[in-house]
Amino acid sequence: MRKILKHNKLIVIIISLITVFFIFQLPKIEINNDIQVFLPDDHPTKISNNRLDEIFGESDSIVTAVKFKTGEIFSPPNLETLSKLSSELENIPSIDEVTSLTNADYIEGSSEGMIVEELVEELPTNKEESRKIKSKTLNWDLYENNLYSDDFKSTQIVISLNDGLNNEEKEKAYYQIKKVTDSYQNNNTEIYIAGATAVDVLMGHSMLEDIKYLIPFIIGVLILILYLFFKRSLAVVLILMTVLVSSIWAIGLMAFLGINLTLVSTVIPVLLIAVGSAYGIHILSHYYDYLNEYQGEISVSEQKELVIKTVDKMGKAVFLAALTTIAGFGSLASSQIVPIKSFGIFTAFGIAAAFIVALFLIPSLLIIIANIKNDVLAENVETAEFKSILEKLHNFYSKRRISMIILAVLILSGSFLGFEDIIVDTPLIEMFKEDTEIRQADDFINDNFAGTNIMRVMVEGEEMGDLNHPDILTQMDGLQQHLVSHFDEVGKASSITDYIKRMNQVMNYPEAETTKTSTNSEENAVKTNESLETSSSFYEDDSEESASSFYKEDTQKTNKNSEANSSSFYQTENKKSTNSQPKREVLEGPAREKNISEYEFIQLLNAALTRAEKKNINAGELVNLLAEEMNYQAAAYYEIPTDLDKYGAASKQNLQNLISQYLLLYSGSVDDLINDQLEPDKAQMLLQLNNPSNLAAQKVRKEIYDYSDNFPEDYKLTVSGNAAMALEANNLIVSSQTRSIIISFIIVFLIVAISFRSVIAGLYGIIPLAFSLIINFGLMGHLGIKLDVGTAMVASIAIGIGVDYTIHFLHSYHAERIKEDDLHLVTQKTLTTTGKAIIFNAISVAAGFLVLLFSNFYPLIYLGFLIAVTMCTSSIASLTILPLLLNIFKPEFISKEH
Repeated sequence: MRKILKHNKLIVIIISLITVFFIFQLPKIEINNDIQVFLPDDHPTKISNNRLDEIFGESDSIVTAVKFKTGEIFSPPNLETLSKLSSELENIPSIDEVTSLTNADYIEGSSEGMIVEELVEELPTNKEESRKIKSKTLNWDLYENNLYSDDFKSTQIVISLNDGLNNEEKEKAYYQIKKVTDSYQNNNTEIYIAGATAVDVLMGHSMLEDIKYLIPFIIGVLILILYLFFKRSLAVVLILMTVLVSSIWAIGLMAFLGINLTLVSTVIPVLLIAVGSAYGIHILSHYYDYLNEYQGEISVSEQKELVIKTVDKMGKAVFLAALTTIAGFGSLASSQIVPIKSFGIFTAFGIAAAFIVALFLIPSLLIIIANIKNDVLAENVETAEFKSILEKLHNFYSKRRISMIILAVLILSGSFLGFEDIIVDTPLIEMFKEDTEIRQADDFINDNFAGTNIMRVMVEGEEMGDLNHPDILTQMDGLQQHLVSHFDEVGKASSITDYIKRMNQVMNYPEAETTKTSTNSEENAVKTNESLETSSSFYEDDSEESASSFYKEDTQKTNKNSEANSSSFYQTENKKSTNSQPKREVLEGPAREKNISEYEFIQLLNAALTRAEKKNINAGELVNLLAEEMNYQAAAYYEIPTDLDKYGAASKQNLQNLISQYLLLYSGSVDDLINDQLEPDKAQMLLQLNNPSNLAAQKVRKEIYDYSDNFPEDYKLTVSGNAAMALEANNLIVSSQTRSIIISFIIVFLIVAISFRSVIAGLYGIIPLAFSLIINFGLMGHLGIKLDVGTAMVASIAIGIGVDYTIHFLHSYHAERIKEDDLHLVTQKTLTTTGKAIIFNAISVAAGFLVLLFSNFYPLIYLGFLIAVTMCTSSIASLTILPLLLNIFKPEFISKEH
């Protein structure tokens, strides 16, 4: 070291130039908290989600919920407000589509055919017109829990952004939306904005707030603690410079390499400021200990010798401490969770930078300062009171060895009991505090609508047109109904089947119930019917004609000769068809003038109830069952057409062709649900979960795959979406946690064992770390702290930092043990020298991390709390349990010279 430190000025220049280079890189750093960044690029769920984006477009959207305090959403003034708001949002350049109550597509039937129009063609001017719009909205369950809430006071506006927007463009779009919606907030209107994009944007905003306020806070705390410890301004400046340089190097390298800053990596500067001080503290602590031995003036040469003596004595211990800390954080590089992996790599780099600065820059500056000041007067600032406290502490526990060991065993036993209560869950929205705007918006939408957590299910056939087959569509519809009825967490399941069922319904309206439409609507319907006639090949074989489900001339004659069997109450004797093809049964609707007896009414209710899938139903469900029983507005046809006799089809191919015609006739866009408007072979089902928990998503996904056994063999299901990706990231936490802990322990064991040339030494090296980790996980279980993307890093951080205390204690104890055999005196000297530095280092690190209690995010709050606890437990274990074991078992390695 003497030769290296001769070039002290060159060392200062080189480190300064590197620091300036990384400072210029800092503005390039970008923030990204999209759930996709948590998974590696080769993860199957991420690959499948990217594939779904390519086929159906990106599923991310911004959801705006509007609540009116006065009147229903269908009232004229409220609908006018919604219309204006929707129009303004559509004018934002980055927005692709806005879907609201006032512009959603509505499929209606008439005597002439099918009409696709806007749900609200004209804004209502009175209550009667409002009720008609409400009736139309309630007539199709696709809108339920999306366009209206149960109390009819709230509605949603779904905003789809253009595909391919970068994070900056998404952020700009969000704030433009926010500006528009804020202008509509008043005494009557509350507006909530949620969705994955909103979460990402606001998480980035809150991260910047954390960095802006927490870093100055932690620097202030560090300055205060260092001054209380050293009582020298120079020591404070040198150590502060060490942590700032290491932080600049780490974040600057991330910017230079184009690595995004995530919620996890926000901790890097905080951690380096708190942890990077350790090496400077140990170097300067021993330097001033030597300095305190002098009386009177100290020459420049003597000051230089003190610096070199300090580095020579502490160099190995500091190097090993840095190496094991780097190994602890480096073990996180094995994590498959990308932000945690990046955190481990760049924190390890920052620790290496802190070590280099402490071992080379601080001594170089001390020598340069000595040359400038020349001879200085030695100033003894040793804290005798603190030394006395350590001696008393040692005297106390050294006389109670058995009691201390029993206490440690009891603490560990209590901690183990908490392990079974640890919950692994990392929903992004729950990282925000309950009083934040985004958390309140998400809670409101989950409580009043279908939910904001999206899971995507792709059903894939082998050939074009496979997703028109009635059997697979029936299974898809069955899966949707099954999930909604069996899981409270599934607020809604929607797919192309909702549109096919609706089109099948309106194309089979009983003649007496056909909706009266305007002249323009009738013209549209005529065109729809004409296109059916010209497209009859969809419903025909090459060999023979089949009866069309639409009313072509021949089949109309047949249908006139047969009456429908609509229900047990409305039936007539079926007449034989003169057509050789399967007859087309047209179910009649309820008679407008027929009176029924009380007995028949009870029969009707019972018949409707037999259609129910569960015993306890509400009034709305009963009305729907009655509508099906009586075929009111063709409710009996709100289904995927599968019954050959009911639809007068000769084969399933005829029904498949019928479904193709439905899709051909639909003038709206369903590109987000099927990959081809005519003959799709891929279809997407969207599940809206009203619970952000990954545990809920796990149950739903498992049920999807279990139910898929009912699907035909030629079809494949793929589950993806934000909910599935968050679940996969959640599942990786446990495996990554276990792997990083094992790797950390192995590396620490090897480093300590090699350093002392003893396997037993390696075991002693990991005992304090194991003690602190067991307490950490036990505390998490007892306090209900979830194992999430933040707290998953605690173990590796605790090992990386806590091992410093063990190594420094072992080296100091070993040095004293070689000098004498009095174990009491050896332990006491170790405690009053190295022990002092360990305690102040632990206090500074713990205090630094406790600053995270003021973070905007729960994972960082818990991270700060748990790290502070582990710093206390690992330092206490190093100063109590470790010397107790060394003094009781007297291992050979500790008394040998190496």
